[in-house]
Amino acid sequence: MRWYTAVLIIIILTLSMNQASAVTFSPSDIEWAAAVTGTLHKGGTLTNEEYMVKAVQFPAGVPGKKTYPSGAIVPEDEVDPMVFLEIYKNGVMIKEFVMTLTSEAYIDPDYEVKVSTPAFILRNDRGWVLEYYDPWATVAIQKRALPKLEVTVTTDKPTYSSNNAEIIIAKVELKNTGAAFIKRVDLDLNIGELKLRGGELSQLHRYYDKILKDEIKSFEVILVVPDLIDEKMYYLNASAKGYDVKDLTYNASGFASPTVSPKQNYFSISKAVRDRIYLQDYASVRIIVANGGMYNIYNIHITDNMSDKFVLSSSPIPFAWDIPVLKPGEEWSTGYSIKPTEANIDGWTIPASSATFIVNNKPYSASSSKIKLIVNGPRLIINKTVSKPIVNISEDVTVTVSINNIGNVGTKTEVKDLLPNSVSLVSGQLSQLNFSEPAKEWGFSYIIRMNKEGDYELPSAIANYTNVEYRGFVRDVKSSDRPVIMVIDPSKPRPVSTDPASQSTGGTSSSQGNPGTNSQGTSEATSTPEPTPTPITPGFEFAFAVFILIFAAGFMRK
Repeated sequence: MRWYTAVLIIIILTLSMNQASAVTFSPSDIEWAAAVTGTLHKGGTLTNEEYMVKAVQFPAGVPGKKTYPSGAIVPEDEVDPMVFLEIYKNGVMIKEFVMTLTSEAYIDPDYEVKVSTPAFILRNDRGWVLEYYDPWATVAIQKRALPKLEVTVTTDKPTYSSNNAEIIIAKVELKNTGAAFIKRVDLDLNIGELKLRGGELSQLHRYYDKILKDEIKSFEVILVVPDLIDEKMYYLNASAKGYDVKDLTYNASGFASPTVSPKQNYFSISKAVRDRIYLQDYASVRIIVANGGMYNIYNIHITDNMSDKFVLSSSPIPFAWDIPVLKPGEEWSTGYSIKPTEANIDGWTIPASSATFIVNNKPYSASSSKIKLIVNGPRLIINKTVSKPIVNISEDVTVTVSINNIGNVGTKTEVKDLLPNSVSLVSGQLSQLNFSEPAKEWGFSYIIRMNKEGDYELPSAIANYTNVEYRGFVRDVKSSDRPVIMVIDPSKPRPVSTDPASQSTGGTSSSQGNPGTNSQGTSEATSTPEPTPTPITPGFEFAFAVFILIFAAGFMRK
């Protein structure tokens, strides 16, 4: 073994003498990229892009012996691990060398690649034994880390209106996204036809002596928005140039393209409506377009629409108007009235009106602002629930009707309910008269019983109420959902249902509208007459007043 080791040492010395240094930079400045690592056996190869390392030879195998009491096979004499390697670039061998446990990494004369052996097979490993011969070494290949520049140019907005009071804020950002630092970097911004709001042109240039990896440099400039009569796109270009540790050049560039539109204060479109009304009121909507410029405006097409929370006070209108020409200083307007169908203390949105038109043979468009219209008044939510959606014949079910006023005005309210055929009232009342105060809930319950098998759809509970307290005699109606109750005969066997609806255990049922089915499979309709909304007669107010007086008198006696 000693002669083999001596030969390898001589080879190492010879190869080291032949390695001439041609560096013109400081090796300590070299940064290395992440390593590609692999375990190589004899003849094995490892590749990192254009570089490949091959394990050509290991020390020869030796006889083995068995150890006691473990019985493991180990070499008779321990072997000093080493490996003879060849390195190739683009398929051409550029170097052959030996690596041992104490060897430093091999670095090529140009410092473009580094090869190291982080780990070897152990000195007493069975892999050195002749009949088990299979030595290995862990090899790592690292390429020189390189910098990379990225340039981005952004503006505070993508589009601007031609206006002396408006500015463009342009930002240039330079980032080193590579794996090594870059030095002597020049960064320039070309603003083209645009102009700086103030200051010297030198602010468009930056110099950085060194930018580390992942480091970001940036600067901003303020530009003037030019006055235009036609829309125009402007280009802002930034370019960067720097050098790596070996003085190789790196370049990058980026751009932004903001658009400047001409002033459009010559054409205006507005939509006006009151911002606060009561539920019983009408609101007048007014649309106005005007030409405040010096050119004729042609082919003006105006479109409008209405929220579904309002109705027109008169016959339907097309919500579209055409004006052939509007001369300088002229104005055109139209209007209509709308009435709310539901109160909303947060306000309903009145949609914007829009217009398209032509000036100097070029098309343009404009829109009015949206408006929030607060509608004061009561806003009732009526719910109807059942205690059990599935019951046996003759089992009691509690029906609950609740009313909640989510508006901001109280209202006199009469709630009426009905029972379908084959449903009997056990206790309670089917109607109630009360006053619905804002943000307060009230209601009533009653008990019913069904004596026949089938599905029973309960009718909607109906609430009649005045739209606004103490104002006028306008009436409104709200109705609840329609719960469904399934009545079964416990004495009859029932097939297992796979319908998820039949597994429901909740207390609130949505409207189904399904007829019942008896045990013979025939359909038994349980149609229910829908209660007709009851107009509140003039006596309604009087009856309600008497009710309040009796209630107050009873309270005072207590």
